[in-house]
Amino acid sequence: MIPYIIINVAMSINGKISAINGRYRISNDIDINRVMEIRKNVDGVLLGANSVKVDNPVLNYAKNRIILDEKLRLNDNYNVFDGKIKSYIFSRNNKKIKNAEMIILDDLSIPSILKKLYDMGIKSILVEGGSNVINQFIDKKIFDEFYIFINPGLILDGIPLFKEEMKLNYKISMEGDGLLLNIKDINNF
Repeated sequence: MIPYIIINVAMSINGKISAINGRYRISNDIDINRVMEIRKNVDGVLLGANSVKVDNPVLNYAKNRIILDEKLRLNDNYNVFDGKIKSYIFSRNNKKIKNAEMIILDDLSIPSILKKLYDMGIKSILVEGGSNVINQFIDKKIFDEFYIFINPGLILDGIPLFKEEMKLNYKISMEGDGLLLNIKDINNF
């Protein structure tokens, strides 16, 4: 068994999820409030080490913070290790990081991580990124819900969401000055 998976990401109209320096807000207030509600209703928020390094998120309203850091590049100076919310780091390496519980696995594949999380009592997860982490879920087609908020702006020098062309089956709605895609299925061309 694995947890219920919700993937959520915000991207520019040209498909970038982050500026190279990480200093461009893509989500609008409506989208941020929607994501906060999702965070309140899942057992954990999952992201990769690059997202922690670039964005230094707080991940408030999360019940558990789940960080994938295969090479253990992070230290305890990031907001996710503030001690206010339980933080887990999945890695192959072990070192002491204040306010984080290390989960050492030889197999750091997404299915293996999800099985471990389910066994730990985490039955629902919001995957918030970045591109590498989200594409691992896409490659395995492991998700129950998938949302992409599209900002009408352009990011010229940024990180693309998809690593290759994708055919998306989606429902679309307006979210303030942006669009929200509810992805039903992803198939490669």
